[in-house]
Amino acid sequence: MRCMLVVAGGPSRRVGTGGLLIGRQRDCDVVATDPSVSRRHALVRLTDSGAEVVPLGRAPVDVNGTARNRAHELHNGDKITLPGLTIEVEIDAPKPAKNATASFRLERRGAMFGIVHSPFVIGGDATDDLIVKKWPARALVLHVAQGELFLEVTSGSATRNGVEVAAGLEPIAVGDELVYRKESFFVRAADRDATTAVGVSFMLPRKVTIEMLPRGGRVVFHMADGDHGVFLHDRKLDLVIALLKPPAGYKPGEFVPDEALGAVVWPRGSATRTEINVLIGRCRKELLDAGLAGPRMIERAPGGGGTRIQLAPGADVTIIG
Repeated sequence: MRCMLVVAGGPSRRVGTGGLLIGRQRDCDVVATDPSVSRRHALVRLTDSGAEVVPLGRAPVDVNGTARNRAHELHNGDKITLPGLTIEVEIDAPKPAKNATASFRLERRGAMFGIVHSPFVIGGDATDDLIVKKWPARALVLHVAQGELFLEVTSGSATRNGVEVAAGLEPIAVGDELVYRKESFFVRAADRDATTAVGVSFMLPRKVTIEMLPRGGRVVFHMADGDHGVFLHDRKLDLVIALLKPPAGYKPGEFVPDEALGAVVWPRGSATRTEINVLIGRCRKELLDAGLAGPRMIERAPGGGGTRIQLAPGADVTIIG
């Protein structure tokens, strides 16, 4: 997915995984000069289906002449208007080249289908990457991140090696059999001679930087292969901060009990294990969309009851603002 913000009469900026900040403050990615614009006015970020604009200040964000007070999906050709500033949105999702290298392959009835981009969608819609007639649209979504493959079931139920796939995201290994509506797929490595399980490329962040913003914050994980940034809304950000800067008695990288997490993330009331699991699932998905192995990075203790973010030894955590 390629998203560009084209400033009228000015330069263009490409939206990366951490999004682009628009506002009056000088360290914003796109700086507005009108005094009525908020210091941190809006954030444009990528999603698994395209891009969206997230209002950050008190004033709404104008998209195609309509004021938007909440996150709003963007399309190619949309215009974002602030006082004294007009930005055109260019979104391009080109189809993979015929010679694109597949990370993994799916085998079905003797045929091989390369997973050449992420997410890779299987369903019955004409826009899905692999179309299976009479299936719901986007029934199965496969995500590739840090050398691993993850399965998301969006409709109905599926099994992995005969066991029903749990809600959320589940790591998938080479050799696994996935079954949905009596159709079987086998996961193969891109190299037919490879027999090892996926996951060998999983890396731990050496440093994490959190930039506090209105309605959330931007979290950048500094990895050996580069930086991966993601914008997290309020409660999801609270959870990540509670894991990176845990309550007294716990260290970053250690499992934090649900009771301690609940007291930080839900300070006005206790949280059930279901609520914590749902929030963890949403955070994992946000990290996955940013190219990180979210289900690996945010780890639940065996049997539940505790959560941690895996960090490299001696990793530094910095909060700005």
